[in-house]
Amino acid sequence: MSSSRRDFFKKLLGTGVVVAGLPPACAPNIDPSPVLDVPAPGADGLVALVVPRYPDLSRTGGSVTLRFPGGSGQENLLVVHPSADTYAVLSATCTHVGCPMGFDGTEAVCPCHLSKFDVATGKVTQEPATVALKTYVATYNAGTQVLSINLKAGSDNFPSVIDGKVTLTFAEFPDLQNAGGMVSGNPTGYGKTIFVFKLEDGTYSAVDSVCTHQGCEVGFESSINELLCPCHASTFSKTGVVEPGGAATVNLKTFTATADATGVVVTIA
Repeated sequence: MSSSRRDFFKKLLGTGVVVAGLPPACAPNIDPSPVLDVPAPGADGLVALVVPRYPDLSRTGGSVTLRFPGGSGQENLLVVHPSADTYAVLSATCTHVGCPMGFDGTEAVCPCHLSKFDVATGKVTQEPATVALKTYVATYNAGTQVLSINLKAGSDNFPSVIDGKVTLTFAEFPDLQNAGGMVSGNPTGYGKTIFVFKLEDGTYSAVDSVCTHQGCEVGFESSINELLCPCHASTFSKTGVVEPGGAATVNLKTFTATADATGVVVTIA
């Protein structure tokens, strides 16, 4: 392991980040991307980088890890520069066991176990990881050389946040009328996946997808009827309550969900 790589892990461990499952000898010739500390994003969710100011990012094949202040609620981001004026932004945490990601000039690579991911889509191209990295919307202006990252961009096929609320109509999401029904999606204006459940007692629950252990994105696992974090196997109930015995010890963030005859309204706060 190179001295820079060793110092990187020491720096991460010094801030309380746990790198679980790290073997005595990490993958050869792949280092985690250099860390760049940045301010917390504003209310608009936009982060702007003047690329020439950051040599590790400005060179083709370069990359950086953006680290936001503790308590900001924003996960670390891997920003890569694969070619010319092309940039991509992904989660900086591997979905296998939560190691910090690196970049080999073409793909995002985990230094711990050599999982690889497509930088455009986040999809796994080489296991052992099986869950894709989250990707973020980023726009590069070649004239100003500014890379803009929109942390609150969402999915086109999911309702946006309007006046602090996400409205899910039964006409569009009929499964929410059924006990045990569930929908999930990333609303523009929030930028993170939310899960909305109709519980067996007829009430509704809405929870955030960000695992409270290390910031990985949880998914719904139908075989256990719970939310499961792929990084360290923490599990949470449909109401966001953490199950004992896992790495996470804090419940998921929850939202108020109310229903009427037409649908469910989730208050994002």
